[in-house]
Amino acid sequence: MTTAMGNAHRLTRYAMEEASRTGRTELGVEHLFLALTLDEADAGQVLRAAGATIAAAREAVAAEEAAHLAALGAAGAGLAPGPIAVGPSAGWAWSPVAERVLTSPGDGTSAGILRRLLDEPSGAIEALLRRLNMTADDLRARLDAAAGLPPVTTVRRRHPLARSAASFVAAPVDETWALVSDPERLPEWEDSVGHVSAAPDGDWVATPRDDVETRPAFRRLSISRTMDADAHHVTWTFRYPDAPKANARRIGLRLEPAAGGTTVHIDYSWERTYRRRRSGLGWMMAPLYRVALAMQVARVGAAIGAAVR
Repeated sequence: MTTAMGNAHRLTRYAMEEASRTGRTELGVEHLFLALTLDEADAGQVLRAAGATIAAAREAVAAEEAAHLAALGAAGAGLAPGPIAVGPSAGWAWSPVAERVLTSPGDGTSAGILRRLLDEPSGAIEALLRRLNMTADDLRARLDAAAGLPPVTTVRRRHPLARSAASFVAAPVDETWALVSDPERLPEWEDSVGHVSAAPDGDWVATPRDDVETRPAFRRLSISRTMDADAHHVTWTFRYPDAPKANARRIGLRLEPAAGGTTVHIDYSWERTYRRRRSGLGWMMAPLYRVALAMQVARVGAAIGAAVR
């Protein structure tokens, strides 16, 4: 359940980002296809290995839309793509067909979602594959071959407030590293940070974005960093100095080259600032913590990818 919910959440985020480039609010099967090309697990690896990078897939989607508009006598009426702009209340929703593909019972992995997408009978995906010089049968065969590989998307950790995962970013390692290692660029991918300034002790202090309302005790963030530039490994720690009992949050990011971009290995944890006995309620809530953490990790990976895409 955690895997399925995490995949659906991550793919929805990717689809929203891609739809936002042309001002769309309905997420169709083409947006789900674009989202899958960014997936770090089997589906994305298979698509990128076959030539469906995000750039190629975007071009195919734009060409197919232009062809439809030309057939309706509205040549040149398509919207020019702009930057990714995902706001908090844009009203995105999946089309009925795309929602069925994404949420149908059964295999909730990204590979399972891609298989259902390839079986979608409207012809929209078949048309995209033709523009990409691919066939559904070839992709199914590649998925079958990839099924024997070890999973790389999620590593479960015993502590309920910690989670590790890998995320694909469609940008080179050096470009991604320049983003995730620079404190001044934290607002580009970390939602809790709006403004960053240097602190006297050599670390940094941050405040939320101007449009975010939060309690006074959580208006100020203390940020520290440890990193190994040669290994492309950085760890950010976020604390609330005005809320001493609040858990500290740690995000570790390790980058390595991948076909068509970068794999970002994410270690995400909430760490208690003082010892306390774990209650029975805490044990009962552990599955919900894992789901929430899966979504938080997915958000980090998606935000990094969006910032360099």
